Amino acid sequence: MKKLKSSFVNNIKALLWALLIAGVIRTFAIEPFKIPSGSMKPNLLVGDFLFVSKWDYGYSRYSFPFGLAPFSGKILEKSPSRGDIIVFKLPGQENINYVKRLVGLPGERIKVVDGLIYLKKLDSDNFEVIEQIEDGLFFDDQYQANISQLVESEYKILNLTDSGPLDYTQEYEIPKNKFFFMGDNRDNSSDSRVMSGVGFVPKENIIGKVWFIWFSIDTDFRLSRFWTLPLHVRYDRLFNTVK
Repeated sequence: MKKLKSSFVNNIKALLWALLIAGVIRTFAIEPFKIPSGSMKPNLLVGDFLFVSKWDYGYSRYSFPFGLAPFSGKILEKSPSRGDIIVFKLPGQENINYVKRLVGLPGERIKVVDGLIYLKKLDSDNFEVIEQIEDGLFFDDQYQANISQLVESEYKILNLTDSGPLDYTQEYEIPKNKFFFMGDNRDNSSDSRVMSGVGFVPKENIIGKVWFIWFSIDTDFRLSRFWTLPLHVRYDRLFNTVK
């Protein structure tokens, strides 16, 4: 009986240690994330499973489980770079994670005209246009359709229409300690262009930088037919870094 009790206690201790180690890793090193929508196509697809590095930009209370850390702002802070794909907490609804690309930094002015980003940086008096180059078609297996693909600043984006409501915005001045994000699927993304939805993202809402895709399954997979999983894995996306 004593052996059984000792074995049970040891198992509980091992489980608690495992949970503690997993919690520390998730808080300070890497966190898994699943792509639920197509707002970052063609670079991130529905069904991609990511690892997000937590050390790139420092830590805020949202880096900790349930946002329970007893401090505000960020510690060990590092500035994110334009073009990074970042996971952040949705402002005003911090229980929701979003993943978008950083396009505007604090103090800059930004607007979208005819689908093009116009950016006035801190050291400039004029707007510069972020050039887009046609890059053929992207086949969307979720909707079985070809979509126009462009290259913008060395990464790919999608263009569903030339006259959508998100192709034209007012001019925004990005406040101090806040950032402006956009989805790569430009006409199908709720992002900082939608002030009533996402708007400017405070630096403390930033969780981490998307590191790589460790697993990916297509949208035809159904959990009720779990034995078909090997047929639905996107093997060409496994362990791909994201840019």
